[in-house]
Amino acid sequence: MLLVEELQALLHKEIAIIMSDGQAYRGKLVKFDKDIIIMKEIYETTNQEIDWVETKGSGKSTTIKGYIPWRKVTLPRLIARVDTIMRIWPWTPGDPKKVKK
Repeated sequence: MLLVEELQALLHKEIAIIMSDGQAYRGKLVKFDKDIIIMKEIYETTNQEIDWVETKGSGKSTTIKGYIPWRKVTLPRLIARVDTIMRIWPWTPGDPKKVKK
C-alpha cells in the first residue's frame, strides 16, 4: 500500500511519470488505485529529447540537469498501468533555463 499512500499526497497536483519504454508524461493526478493512475492536462516527451547539461561547481562537484521539451497532448486524460511506470515525481512549475541571480 505504500504507493497508494504516497500518491494520496499528490492527488490533484501535477506529477511527472517515466514509463518503462522511455516515454514521459506530465499532468495533474486525478484518480489512482494500486493498478492504474489517471491524469489530466497532459504533456509528453521522451528520454531521447531531454537536453542534458553538465555544470562544474566549486571543487570537484558536478551537477547534471535535464531540460525537457514538453508537448501538449490534446486527449482529455491519460490512464497508465502502474506496472509500466518506472518513476513518479511531484512536478514543480517554473522555467529551469532562467538563471537566478
